[in-house]
Amino acid sequence: MAVIPKYTLKSLFEAGDLMTEVNFVDFIDSAYNPTLVAGADIQLTTVSTPSGDTITISSTGGGGAPIIEGPGIDITTVGSDKKISIDLNTGQTNLIFDGNDKLTFAGVHIKDEGTAVGTYPTINFVGVDVLAEDSGTPGQVNVYIPTPTFASHYDTTDGTTNGRVTENTPRNTVRISTPDSEGIPFFTGGWAGTNRAAYNGTGAGQNVLITAQQVTGLSPTGSGDATIQIIVTDGGGNEISNNTSTVLDGPLNQITPDLHCSIQVSSYAQDTSKWKGIIQVSVNIPKVFQDAGLSGGRYFIKTIMTTDTLTDGGNTYSYIQDDVFWDKNDLGGYPSSPQINGISSIVENNSSILSKHLSGVEYYVGGSQFEVDVTDIDYLNSNTQGRSNAAQWNFQVLGADYGLSPIQEEAWNPSPGMSFPGWDNKYDTLDIDFDYDNWAITASNYRFRNNDASVAARAWDPWLTGLPPQTASSSQPILIDTYGITSDNLTERFDDENERLTTVGGSYTGFNSVQPLVSSGLTNQTTSVLTTGPFCQAAVVGGTLIRPDKFYADNGNSPDTNDLIGNLVSYKPNGGTGSPNPNPNYNQASYQVPATFHRLFEASPTNQGRPIASFELTFSGSFVGGTVYDSLVSNDLRIYVRKKAAASGSNIGITAIPHSLHNSNPFSGSYQDPPAGIDDNTQSQCRTTTSASSVISGSFGTSPALDGFYIEVQIHNPLIRIGGISAKIIFSSGSPTTESGGNV
Repeated sequence: MAVIPKYTLKSLFEAGDLMTEVNFVDFIDSAYNPTLVAGADIQLTTVSTPSGDTITISSTGGGGAPIIEGPGIDITTVGSDKKISIDLNTGQTNLIFDGNDKLTFAGVHIKDEGTAVGTYPTINFVGVDVLAEDSGTPGQVNVYIPTPTFASHYDTTDGTTNGRVTENTPRNTVRISTPDSEGIPFFTGGWAGTNRAAYNGTGAGQNVLITAQQVTGLSPTGSGDATIQIIVTDGGGNEISNNTSTVLDGPLNQITPDLHCSIQVSSYAQDTSKWKGIIQVSVNIPKVFQDAGLSGGRYFIKTIMTTDTLTDGGNTYSYIQDDVFWDKNDLGGYPSSPQINGISSIVENNSSILSKHLSGVEYYVGGSQFEVDVTDIDYLNSNTQGRSNAAQWNFQVLGADYGLSPIQEEAWNPSPGMSFPGWDNKYDTLDIDFDYDNWAITASNYRFRNNDASVAARAWDPWLTGLPPQTASSSQPILIDTYGITSDNLTERFDDENERLTTVGGSYTGFNSVQPLVSSGLTNQTTSVLTTGPFCQAAVVGGTLIRPDKFYADNGNSPDTNDLIGNLVSYKPNGGTGSPNPNPNYNQASYQVPATFHRLFEASPTNQGRPIASFELTFSGSFVGGTVYDSLVSNDLRIYVRKKAAASGSNIGITAIPHSLHNSNPFSGSYQDPPAGIDDNTQSQCRTTTSASSVISGSFGTSPALDGFYIEVQIHNPLIRIGGISAKIIFSSGSPTTESGGNV
């Protein structure tokens, strides 16, 4: 808007067109201050006019300091003005006046092999064979052609060396237990109840982080600011250790004041315009956790190297360790071990007893089940769980005496049917039990006969070396035989009594293995001038045929014939869930008499009816005199032979007058059928073998047998144990000429 002069405004007031004159004069006087004060070297001149006062301001001083010429500066007077000129070196064309008369920097003149490229204010170095970097000296850049070789930076391979950090922290996958709460007494960071990397160690030597080779960025000797920082963070995200080294300006061997870390620099050397060395950091994790009030736990280490500012720009390079769990493992000692403070016990499962009988003695067989219990297992979970540095079975029960496969269980993941009452994942759980009611015999071709059968339990933690102590059950008298039927028409291995016969009642009938052996009242056995009895039935024990009172122990496929256990009354099994049916006592005097065994060696159905001219019997076992031949000749072992059938004559079957394989005289060639009498040395002998051998040959002379022949074995010397008999039948004619049993 337009400005109204003061006098015009005043005249308006005087004319009465606006506010009253008196009031507005006061306003004008307050709004306009007519007083102006001159300062130093200033003169004021006032000229009053109807339109107002005109004030002139004049300087009375000398005008200030003069402008003085200098090198390259000229001052020229042009009228009342001064002209200042700057002289430029005409020999250079880097500083120029542009088209707007402005002084400017044209740039640096660039030539390539003498040929001008151009003038540029900025130079950009491109390519792998050139390097431009700040020299550290103000105003100076270092350009390297070709590129200098520097070692790699910390935990990189960006240079000529392998700067990667390696560590020796053990890593074993074990199960992590549950603390009272996170941080009490350890942090898991969500690892509780899972299988994770962990270790157990007591010193600083298990967290050594070292560069594989020299790394660059260290400081020059005696100056600079390169450092390395070491941070330990627990599973709760808390920094529980944080240390920074002194300046890395030479060989170094430093231990931090809190004793948490040691820092070493080795192979320190100049690296062109930088400095390099091997950096090693060792962290004493047990000390770190001790100072943090933790009994181990999840953690990781982070190292941060800051390079020298002057020579490498003060950049940072870091290495972060993968999380790992350190187990102090000191519950109950260092290291702690689980303890079985209760008992181990085993009993038969009454509803799942499987058994068989041999010679009146009951044996457990494959599939028979037992119930096992172990009580009061303590400290099985101390911070971590497992065995042999791994999250694998940490509880074991061995039942080798019983022919049971080992129980090897992860307490946190038991197999079906097995349980750990009282177990939870907590690190300090006490009074854990183990229970399994269906532990079945699995061993095949296995025997045990003794009164000291037991099972033994063991418990592990991951860091235990060697075997922990075992807790064994009380000893029990048991009998086990898991051999199946191995006898056949021409083979007798004494693993079973499938082919065994009895003559009680005056005829050949199948043998009753359940009933106790008939003692000295046994009837219908062969007697002669050599012996008149009494006889008992021989016992099949552990794959041998023996006199019953020589019933011997076996410690698990480890027979001991010197350990006689003939009184079996207390031995199990003894009838299972029914009324007790005690095993027999073969120590009685009535069993201390010659013992007999009967069976038939018979041709196969395809060879039935073919005349049998002779036979061979191959024996294994232990015999008086050395071989079965020696025992037969001495009559310590007597074997009678009766034809099952014959092409002619009636001297067959149980009523036949037998021929003999024993006695000192062999087959005479004047074979009589029937012989004049039992053990008649001139007529009854059928043995053709005349020297010590395990193979005994016999002949039927001029009266061939048909189908097969019976043998009656009489053990007259209690030291004899027959391990097996295999028969070979030799036919009179036709093909095949022979038929043989299996090996014994």
